[in-house]
Amino acid sequence: MADVRALEIHKALADDTRFRLYRYLGLADRPVSVRELSQRMSLHANTLRPHLRRLEEAGLVARELRRGANVGRPQTLYSVAAPPVEEGRDYRMLAEILAGAVQGQRALQRARALAEEWGRYLVAQGGPKPGVSLPPGRNLALLQEAMSRAGFQPRFRRQGRHTVQIALRQCPFRELTEDHRELACTLHRGLVEGMVASLKPPLVLREFRPLVERSLCRLVAAGE
Repeated sequence: MADVRALEIHKALADDTRFRLYRYLGLADRPVSVRELSQRMSLHANTLRPHLRRLEEAGLVARELRRGANVGRPQTLYSVAAPPVEEGRDYRMLAEILAGAVQGQRALQRARALAEEWGRYLVAQGGPKPGVSLPPGRNLALLQEAMSRAGFQPRFRRQGRHTVQIALRQCPFRELTEDHRELACTLHRGLVEGMVASLKPPLVLREFRPLVERSLCRLVAAGE
């Protein structure tokens, strides 16, 4: 059942419009009307409704009806659905055990290489067929989707046609940084480098600044 749900989520987010909807609702962190979504995304409300319904069917968004102070039709609002609580999924102890096994530069480089492989895998899940290049907008959407799938909360800011600055919140390795910062940041960098190198066309990580704030990392990726 977990595999079926993961497949449905992936299919729902593989579409550019649905992914943008989901990200906007997540960043808004409040119920949002179809009218606001239409204005923010420059798309007609009738275009958005089937996408919202698809996200709702996948369990990614929740819909509610809210009546205003005046008499009339209630307003339909959408928000990101609370993720289901998964019992027995606390991997902190496992992470601590494995972190203790990574000793020395050779083991650290091996861990980074594995993280790069995982980053490439996450991009390949929603990527195009081999040899197919994507327009810049779709390429960045693919990167954003992969980062979100890894557990980050990415925000992109373009700096020209082929350069983007990315702010990453909610690092999936955050809990390891207190005792294993070098390992955590090495895994983080490897994961991101694997992602940007797998885009079509690929990007290169030009700048990587981990934990510039308590829960924020910044990086810059650009075309070769």
